[in-house]
Amino acid sequence: MSSNTQRKTVLITGCSSGIGESLAREFQNRDYNVIATARRLESISHLREAGMTTLSLDVTKPESVKAVEMEVGRITEGKLDVLVNNAGILTRGALADVSPEHIYSIFNTNVFGIMAVVSALLPLLIAAKGTIVNISSASSVTPFPFKGPYAMTKAALNSYGRTLAIELSPFDVHVLTCPTGYIQSKLEANGTDQVPEKSLYKAMAGKMELGLPDTQMEGTEYAKLVVNEVQKGRGWGFGPWRFGAMREWLWVGTGASKGYWASMMGEAFLQRGYKGMINWDEVARILRKEKDL
Repeated sequence: MSSNTQRKTVLITGCSSGIGESLAREFQNRDYNVIATARRLESISHLREAGMTTLSLDVTKPESVKAVEMEVGRITEGKLDVLVNNAGILTRGALADVSPEHIYSIFNTNVFGIMAVVSALLPLLIAAKGTIVNISSASSVTPFPFKGPYAMTKAALNSYGRTLAIELSPFDVHVLTCPTGYIQSKLEANGTDQVPEKSLYKAMAGKMELGLPDTQMEGTEYAKLVVNEVQKGRGWGFGPWRFGAMREWLWVGTGASKGYWASMMGEAFLQRGYKGMINWDEVARILRKEKDL
């Protein structure tokens, strides 16, 4: 096995389970030095036991981000090859009900926290001519009822990654955005329904988890596809074209490709398709009956 100074290093946020844990294990299988992070160190003790470096990181706390910046710089001797922004939270609820405080808390983790981590670690990424991977969601481009706040954060992340890719290109830092479909993880299970007492959608309390497929892509398969893409590197160029290079966007996960193609067909087609997929007519019937409409 190569020495640590010769191996590439990846830092991954949100590694306690699901996508983050799967990515950590896959990068380790590819002989990367893996720095796995989570808010609570005890939640990733199993990754430390597997030989990874583990650090506590709360992306919403500047002092936590600064501490990780200093420690990663020391561990890597000033270079970071890959940063994977995976940490995120999901809550379900109607857009008519969401409070400014609640929407800010979601954006603080899913968008502002990611931006803070990127800015802090950017000198290390530039030194390595590295890669930033943003784990987005297919819901960022599809109209998915009761996931509006979460989808909004992922749409913002898409825009952030798209612009960041251009702005960092002079420094040879590349950005991969991954609009993700359904993956076997605890994201949906850990999500909560936010339904105020006077909500128009009170009848849907506890029933907002719509459209889940019977089978979902396994995290190990997802991780292999993402790491495969990262490892393609810069490819080779011919004039304005590049071949064999890492893409800028990778649609992956159960239902992701369907969301992509549906979004290409126009908004009316997209909305009809998703209403059919989640049996929206029945949801509408329940809501109207509740309000005696």
